[in-house]
Amino acid sequence: MTDRTDVLVLGGGMAGLAAALRLAEAGRSVRLLEASERLGGVVKTLRQDGFVADVGPDVFLVRKPGAARLAAQLGVETAPARGGALIQRRGRLYPLPSGLSGLVPGRLGPLLTTRALPLAARLRAGAEPLVRRRAGDDDESLQAFAIRRFGRGAWDGLIEPLLGGLYGADAGPISLRATLPHLHTREREGPLLSWRAAAASGAPGSPFQRPIRGMDALPDAVVSALQSLGVHLHTHTPVESVAMDARGAAVQSGGDTFEADALLVALPAPAAARALAPLGADLASPLAAVPMGSAAVAIVGFESAGLDVPDVSGWLVPRREGGPVQAVTLLSRKHPGTAPDGHDLARVFLRPEAAAASGDGALLSAAREHLRQRLGLRADPMFTAVQRWQAASPRYTLGHPERLAALDAARARYPRLALAGAALRGVGLPDVIAGAEAAADHLLDSLSR
Repeated sequence: MTDRTDVLVLGGGMAGLAAALRLAEAGRSVRLLEASERLGGVVKTLRQDGFVADVGPDVFLVRKPGAARLAAQLGVETAPARGGALIQRRGRLYPLPSGLSGLVPGRLGPLLTTRALPLAARLRAGAEPLVRRRAGDDDESLQAFAIRRFGRGAWDGLIEPLLGGLYGADAGPISLRATLPHLHTREREGPLLSWRAAAASGAPGSPFQRPIRGMDALPDAVVSALQSLGVHLHTHTPVESVAMDARGAAVQSGGDTFEADALLVALPAPAAARALAPLGADLASPLAAVPMGSAAVAIVGFESAGLDVPDVSGWLVPRREGGPVQAVTLLSRKHPGTAPDGHDLARVFLRPEAAAASGDGALLSAAREHLRQRLGLRADPMFTAVQRWQAASPRYTLGHPERLAALDAARARYPRLALAGAALRGVGLPDVIAGAEAAADHLLDSLSR
């Protein structure tokens, strides 16, 4: 039995860390339990011989303020990511059409003139303003929405590659309302395509930022702040059981019992479901129903001399192009300073089915072969690594809004229980952080009553 605290936080990813910081800054005693050996979750940076490779997220979106505000609060210096991306068509790389809005085309002119799509696909997509809006108001898959509005050719050659890496479709049809609800709303307001560019909003520059030292600078700064506030941080501490009543919560881990007046669960959906199962199937079932996707990336650092390396942030590979590679990020071009002078650093995303069927050596070989075809890379790389994320990416499949509604109704039985994490209302860091802070605020309000 340990000393009782005001709040127990389960999970040491960015959601758990951000929630713990919010609680501790409000003067509450906090204890955080993390099952693995490290804090930060999928935010992870590798460093070797002057190469700095983010193997999880490598940027955060600025217009959603959660991550940018937290970085500024903690004194984490950031820099804008360099833009410009390409897409592969028939083995060649072409610039993405300008005017993309919400990851779908927004301007008619660039769409009709892009060489990234064949003429027939461009003409069909350009007819989007003539497509009638959908009569029903129920949820729709991203794929069905995009094909209905822009046609199969635009989906296969442009939209699916843009959306696939972020939301995935390996676990089933992805919910439009759970991922891009503004598109559902915009369709009711009129066509998505316009001849004129949308009016600029906000400050000019890149919509994405990254800590200069690497993405792990953000969780590292949160950990330092938590330690200075006296928060107890436990790694290698998996949750075995949870009990909760009007007096608070008790969590079992190994031979230890951790007690608190309130509980904040920021675990991945499957782990959260297992932890909350003793409190009721109505809490556990919606979380257990969230599919989790896996991902794998191969990191390749190499000398640039004699190679045709485009000065862009990377490129996408549509599924219809074939092969095991889904996308490539040129980290050294997107984030200057992540490779030694005269070198480049590529992060190659492998398709889930290829990663599941192959060992690390085969994934590296596939990545090197793709870079040989695109860049002419033949010499042995200076730095290589493979990072696999097993069941780490929640998929917002059809029915996700209904699952969240059921989860909210079940959680209401426990006023001093809060939930946070990427499995709920946003997979990007800004949404995860904002959701965690909102969950912490709920507990602060409950504890003050």
